[in-house]
Amino acid sequence: MLQSIKRLLVLLTALAVLATACGSDSEEESTEGGEGDAVSIALVLPGEINDLSWNQQMYEGATALMDEGLVSEVLYTELVPEGDSERAIRGYAEDGIDLVVAHSFGYGDTAKAVSADFPDTAFAWGGGINASEGNVADYAQPFHEAYYLMGILAGGASETGVLGGAGGFDIPACHSLIEAFYLGAQEVQPDASGITTYVGDWIDVAKAKEAAVAAADQGADVFGACGEGPVLGQIELAQERGLLATGYVGDMSSLAPDHILASMVWQTDELLGQMVADIQAGTFAEGGTADYYQVGVADDGLVVAINDGLSDRISEEAMTLYEERLAEIKAGDFTVPFIPE
Repeated sequence: MLQSIKRLLVLLTALAVLATACGSDSEEESTEGGEGDAVSIALVLPGEINDLSWNQQMYEGATALMDEGLVSEVLYTELVPEGDSERAIRGYAEDGIDLVVAHSFGYGDTAKAVSADFPDTAFAWGGGINASEGNVADYAQPFHEAYYLMGILAGGASETGVLGGAGGFDIPACHSLIEAFYLGAQEVQPDASGITTYVGDWIDVAKAKEAAVAAADQGADVFGACGEGPVLGQIELAQERGLLATGYVGDMSSLAPDHILASMVWQTDELLGQMVADIQAGTFAEGGTADYYQVGVADDGLVVAINDGLSDRISEEAMTLYEERLAEIKAGDFTVPFIPE
């Protein structure tokens, strides 16, 4: 079912991206344009552009800035292996792209190595560990904030008190996300527990589904994940077993309306907008090191989208607590524990 939906999404997005994807052959943007000029962006992506998650959300954030006139073009290369990303990253820099976004944790070393040859190009890397270096900006992924809130919802919907958590790799962004998911659930069900698996791959849905099956066999009935493959594997399992899953980075409820309780939506236009503004002002990497860019729940950079069709599955107690914690986070009165390892 998911593959059929994804094929349809490919057809829907193909026409929209064709014009911009072809633009690199006929137009070359200069990083030395005047202050305030629209910025060209290229995305190097580990997965597919139509995943309703990690990759699509970054693309849509960039195109939203293009609609505002802040970005001149958005190019991308999808399904780039983490161990073979140099050609894509270097190629965009050679083409004169203003901002090259290496959108995966595993692209970091390559982006930093390539950046040394292009000091006038702005690079950004999805590390989430506050490790900006030179003209390579790291950008935060404080997903644990939103997943704490989704954990509260999960705790209010779980019948077994057992949650399933999965990540592509045990990196700080994923580890903290999953731990926060469990902690949120424990606010509603103090004895709630979690079963965690790191599958060793970002996009292998079959492998992730095996992990979800194992967790379900041990009683897990609500799932949360970090990574495209892990979340899609959980969603497939939830559909087959009549369980509940959550959406990662984008609103994924359309994939399984009867099984996705809520989704964390990352407002990447807010994130990229900070970088674009600095490039336009000529202050990107000013002083020798780029900033650590971030948006979180408090500034609406991360939003929890509750699936209205399943809201009746969430206990009244959990919904009340969810609203209280959300307000407290926004006001700076509650800090979600960050557990990176």
